[in-house]
Amino acid sequence: MKKLSVSVRKLVEFVMMGGSIDSRFTGSNVMQEGTRTHQRLQAERGDNYEKEVYLSIELQIEDYELHVEGRCDGIYRNQNQVIIEEIKTTARDLNTLTEEDYQAYWAQLKMYAYIYCLKNELDIITVHMVYAKRENKDEKTFEKQFEMKELQLFVEELTKEYLTFQKLLWKFKQNRNESISTLTFPYESYRTGQRDLAKAVYKTIREEKRLFAKAATGIGKTIATIFPAVLSLQEGKQEKIMYLTAKTVTKTIAEEAFRLLVENGLNLKTVTITAKEKICFQEETICQKEFCPFADGYYDRLKEGIEDILENERLMDRRTIEVYATKHQLCPFEFSLDLAMFADAVICDYNYFFDPKVRLQRWGDFHKETILLIDEAHNLVDRSREMFSASLSKSVFLQAARQVKGTDKELYLKIKAVNDSLLKWKKELLITNHFVFDEKPSLIIEVLVAAVEACEQWLVRNPSGMAHPEILEAYFEGQDFLRIAKAYNERYKTIVTIYKSEVSVKLACMDSSAAIKESTSKAVATVFFSATLHPLGYFQTVLGGEEQDYHLSIHTPFHPEQMKIYAKNISTKYQDREKSILPIAETIREVFHAEKGNFLVFFPSYEYLSLVFERYEKFALEDSIETLVQQPVMTETEREKFLECFNPAREGTFIAFAVLGGIFSEGIDLKGDRLKGVGIVGVGLPRISMERDVMKEHFQKQGQNGFDFAYVYPGMNKVQQAGGRLIRSEEDTGFILFIDDRYFQSKYRSLLPPEWQNFIRK
Repeated sequence: MKKLSVSVRKLVEFVMMGGSIDSRFTGSNVMQEGTRTHQRLQAERGDNYEKEVYLSIELQIEDYELHVEGRCDGIYRNQNQVIIEEIKTTARDLNTLTEEDYQAYWAQLKMYAYIYCLKNELDIITVHMVYAKRENKDEKTFEKQFEMKELQLFVEELTKEYLTFQKLLWKFKQNRNESISTLTFPYESYRTGQRDLAKAVYKTIREEKRLFAKAATGIGKTIATIFPAVLSLQEGKQEKIMYLTAKTVTKTIAEEAFRLLVENGLNLKTVTITAKEKICFQEETICQKEFCPFADGYYDRLKEGIEDILENERLMDRRTIEVYATKHQLCPFEFSLDLAMFADAVICDYNYFFDPKVRLQRWGDFHKETILLIDEAHNLVDRSREMFSASLSKSVFLQAARQVKGTDKELYLKIKAVNDSLLKWKKELLITNHFVFDEKPSLIIEVLVAAVEACEQWLVRNPSGMAHPEILEAYFEGQDFLRIAKAYNERYKTIVTIYKSEVSVKLACMDSSAAIKESTSKAVATVFFSATLHPLGYFQTVLGGEEQDYHLSIHTPFHPEQMKIYAKNISTKYQDREKSILPIAETIREVFHAEKGNFLVFFPSYEYLSLVFERYEKFALEDSIETLVQQPVMTETEREKFLECFNPAREGTFIAFAVLGGIFSEGIDLKGDRLKGVGIVGVGLPRISMERDVMKEHFQKQGQNGFDFAYVYPGMNKVQQAGGRLIRSEEDTGFILFIDDRYFQSKYRSLLPPEWQNFIRK
């Protein structure tokens, strides 16, 4: 007997789903107001009324045992009559409501009535559907009587349709597990270190732990993490793999790994989630039925679309989702999110799991059955700090206040109070452009609460008002700020920055380790992996690791002869920048002009790059060297053209100049003769800033080396990433040139991979 469990609400929502996507503003207080209305009505019902009554039933249907449970809003019990009541809050005019409206609500009520009748051996029962206005005490009640026979037929039809889909999912799961039982590694043999990583991942999942793995480029990290995760799915404790990454290119690599396993016999459903802005079919992303045919009636067509794609596809990447979304006229973004609920593996950005603003509530608590594979985990450090930070800008509230001045005095004054509070700081901090507080700004928060509430009420009343965009921006910025303020603790600092007429306040997360730990603890197991997760102790600390977590370090599988390492003793410190320009230009000429092929030289900033290139350009012209410079802003097409210049058949010398930590220093794959050498100027330290200095002090107080945590480790990670562009396969050869006197210090040298440390002095 196969056992299934579902709530009354979820069962009804699935079977009776219908309607359109509507992203119009509703406000965060709507649910709270609904709860308050429920509580008020329940309190008024009298002594013979029991509220929030738990009801459950076990249904035997074919070879399934279906457990259905829920809480009805209330039950009246008189001597001669029982009434099951369901309360729904609404913004609609009560006079326009009929018994035919909201059939899903009636289905929920009938399900409760059936369970009660069955448990209490009743032949007939009365039900009340109560609609209550949110903003006042008005209510409207529809009363119906149902015979048990009628309810039984209804429930049979409802559960039959639900089980039809569940049988489909069960079949997929059975096929998946059967295919896993015979699945073999998709290559003839493991690369050096690859089996060690795969074994560590499998052990981590079985023991429900966390693993921090530094696995050098070339061992095949992606398949070495995905393969053991897939094997573990058949054991029953885990139901889903979430492959989290920060970049499109690593999403593609993960898709290819799953594709390889599918071609090897795996029967598994994967879904890739693409950002809404990228996958939207419309010119403007307005998710309302009046503007988008894919939003209009979305839920009327969703079930058919889900069944179609699940029946016919295993790998649901962006292109596949777009095809089926077009076929069934569905919003491709929402379609991907809904599909993810039924997939065995989901490939998506970090934010869908970690970011409190973005993570998906519809996925509920499936995380407790989920394996997390976090690719390029070094990127999660800074990304997560930003996820758990929030800023407030004076200009946003000033603009919003101007929009309603003269039309809504109450709203104007409340928004203006936020602007005035920020302006007060500007007047008080005349001697400095920034200030740091340990405590959260209580006075700002106090006026902000009132402003956000007033904005929300205005937005509900004026869904298409002229000032809507400005008020909406102020509302969301304020709402985000208040959400982070609730989480504010000793890991936060309040940073006030003043620039010309702008005043901004940032609740800056200095250390997101606790938030990451809390999020990952919801999963069965978590694997953090990257080629540059070094030093491991640092990453284990900042990514929420614990002493009992597993860690693994796997060195390069490539031969030392494949790569030569050089270093040039030139100071690139800020105070030495000007006098370093010519020596660096001369070094590039000396080292790279003597070689044939394609080369990449990285600089710590675009400004520094420009200064050196201006001096170097003359040498390039004299020696007929072809060059290319990364631009500060580049479109997707421009990026592709930049990479296309790395021609493997090149006979001369081509040197591209790029920024360390930028779009070309990570995530690009230039195999073979496409790249023969890399130059790295500096040690990648982030620009000295107030926020980094505050972070330094924070970690210093935690007993860590604050400067290393805030500057050195993030900087040297960029160096490792840039150098890692060079040797990508067993056939690649080339050299790395480090330009900075700090590479000759043991501290910085020790932060390089072991195979890079014995460099030749130039």
